[in-house]
Amino acid sequence: MRRRSLITAGILAFAVLFIAAQADAKGRASKGKKRRGKVFAGHGVDKTVLRDSPVPKPSGDIWVYSVNYREEVRVNIYRKNSPAQATAALAVAASPLVATADRKDQDAPAAVEYDEEALAELDHVFRCKRTGEVRAVDPRLYETLSVISDHFGGKRIDLISGFRFQREEGSRHFHASAMDIRIPGVSIRALRKFAESLDTGGMGIGLYPRANFVHVDWRAPGEPSYRWVDRSSTRKTGGKRPSRRWKRKPNS
Repeated sequence: MRRRSLITAGILAFAVLFIAAQADAKGRASKGKKRRGKVFAGHGVDKTVLRDSPVPKPSGDIWVYSVNYREEVRVNIYRKNSPAQATAALAVAASPLVATADRKDQDAPAAVEYDEEALAELDHVFRCKRTGEVRAVDPRLYETLSVISDHFGGKRIDLISGFRFQREEGSRHFHASAMDIRIPGVSIRALRKFAESLDTGGMGIGLYPRANFVHVDWRAPGEPSYRWVDRSSTRKTGGKRPSRRWKRKPNS
């Protein structure tokens, strides 16, 4: 009887330990999910908080350094003496005025004239860091970059990532209309705040505190503005893995 009692007690003790271990494992898993859930937080932007005045006219000057390729480019994206240097496309697009049939021809903005060689140099620096593929970047992104450069005194801007030929083809990086940047000596929060002040609609701006950069993009046509904070590291950020279709060049 005594031996049977000892066996029963042992079985009960084992059961208690097993249940406790299971509960502990579930608790850790639950905490892990909560932590992962806090890594990313995003939201849409109410139109009432968007900029309703023209964006500052960009000088066109850009000084950018590719962190991945260790290459530096310093150019002006406009043709010399181009009327676009007086009235840039970004400022025109941001204007709250809507063209009407009775507006005089002399009120029409001057056409933008880009320096194609300068754009080509920037496109090369913005190339995919894994495949080396080059794609024509959305000029609006370069104009936004120039406005940012002007605001922060023409300081060099570090490019963490530009065009990416990747699996996540919905990413604006894949469409060559996004950039991950930082400016030495400028906090990423100050950079984000200014970038947000340029949004008249259709921009995506994300803060990456751990990776130490700000994401700026132009959304797809008709897509609303979006903001987010992502505390994951660059290695864990989605959409940065090599594409399975690297051997097939993306449509330009």
